[in-house]
Amino acid sequence: MGLVRTAIRGLSWSMLAAVGQAVLQLVAIVVLSRLVTVEEFGIAAASMVVLSLVVMVSQLGVGPALVQARRLDGADVATAFYLSTALSIVLAAGLFLLAPLVGPLVGLPPDGSYLRLVSMALVLGALSAVATGLLQRRLRFRALALLQLFSYGFGYLGTAVVLAYAGAGAAALIWGQIAQSLLLAIGGYALERHDVRPHRPAAMLASGKKVFRFGSGYSLSQLGNWVGTNGDNLVVTSMLGPVALGLYSRAYQLLVTPAQLIGTVADKVLFPAMSRVQHEPDRLARAYVVANSLVAVVTLPASVLLCVLAPEIVRILLGPGWSGVTLPLQILAVVLLPRTAYKISGSLTRATGAVFGGAWRQWLYAVEVVAACWIGSHWGVVGVAAGASGAIVAHWATMLKFSGRVRPGLVHSVLRAYARSLPTTAVTAAVAVPVAVWLRSYSSEVLTLLGTGSIAVAAGGLTLLLTRRLFQEEFRLLRSGRRPRRAAPAPVPPTPEPADL
Repeated sequence: MGLVRTAIRGLSWSMLAAVGQAVLQLVAIVVLSRLVTVEEFGIAAASMVVLSLVVMVSQLGVGPALVQARRLDGADVATAFYLSTALSIVLAAGLFLLAPLVGPLVGLPPDGSYLRLVSMALVLGALSAVATGLLQRRLRFRALALLQLFSYGFGYLGTAVVLAYAGAGAAALIWGQIAQSLLLAIGGYALERHDVRPHRPAAMLASGKKVFRFGSGYSLSQLGNWVGTNGDNLVVTSMLGPVALGLYSRAYQLLVTPAQLIGTVADKVLFPAMSRVQHEPDRLARAYVVANSLVAVVTLPASVLLCVLAPEIVRILLGPGWSGVTLPLQILAVVLLPRTAYKISGSLTRATGAVFGGAWRQWLYAVEVVAACWIGSHWGVVGVAAGASGAIVAHWATMLKFSGRVRPGLVHSVLRAYARSLPTTAVTAAVAVPVAVWLRSYSSEVLTLLGTGSIAVAAGGLTLLLTRRLFQEEFRLLRSGRRPRRAAPAPVPPTPEPADL
């Protein structure tokens, strides 16, 4: 129960930070969409695609390797720091020199200036990998949550908006990423002053082998995940150009915001918690089912609201020039649950050390995304969104089946957990659709969004309250996250009188 309470409190802090970052992201989208053109958004998105790939390769999975390790000493930490830092410097130098050649491959201008800026963020990201991994391992979610929220708000949002207002264009978004990485590196080391002293060569060699054993499998898996996550962007920018990428990336960003709010937060807490009980299949299976159930009860109604209110969301947040985002957003919103839930399967895979088993499944996902999006690109951005959605569903099913190895009947337990959220989802849809249609005829876009959302959420919440018996296990675990009350001190027994002699 101590681990459960710690995990639930960590989930609360991580969720609070994710909500705060989601709000900041929405503010950034609203402001930057009016300061940066669609083409400039596409250029920045293509640069971030390259950055995410090189960051993943440079860090060798050292952060997750530190989280998953059953035992850890100073030599392991120092070795992980030097490995990730050295490799990031080498790759940053290579990216700086080869930028004029790499840029045109992802639709960037041939001068290469954007990728040279990105190389700065690469080194800074490696400097924070060990500190954030240790914070996660030690379940210091409050410190990690506040650090990430602060670095995003004052780093990315503040820097990007100011530079975009000054006319920096796509470079403003890249400088925002650099500022965020710098604050994350400084703050991470301030919170977790880990060992950076060189140890004996023999000790560091042994530590390097341990880190590389897990990290190589994790990196292989993440590389497949990167291709799967960014394959649609690569197809769009190569087949349809940066303007289409600007539209598609905004639709995907609006979907990813709630997915990150739920799935990434759950992964951040579940991975270290599951790692601590990785040899107890019953506890692993219980945590996996409950996490999927909680994700479903939130994402299924949210998916309905995103589909219904997509026109208002796009016009209010992005402005009238982004109407081409609406239909792709609705298509991607349909797969919000699979997009979020496969992260939980990834947490279970990494916690049990099955990184190579997860790796080839990530590569299968990558092939599915690229193939489906290439086929869909013949119908424009809408076709790419449909292809990406199909690949997400296929990957979710693959990871769910792979997770079933933990205990017999686990897959059926997860599907039953999903079914418990169907009444809430059905009521949300039954209320949201007619209310939105009625409000569009008589009120503004803002009132339609707020009115439909409020009424639908209230109806869904009431349905959840009426069906709460279906979620007894989930509510019991959430309640267990509260701090236990201190027991009243036991009364001191009176001192016995000495016996008469």
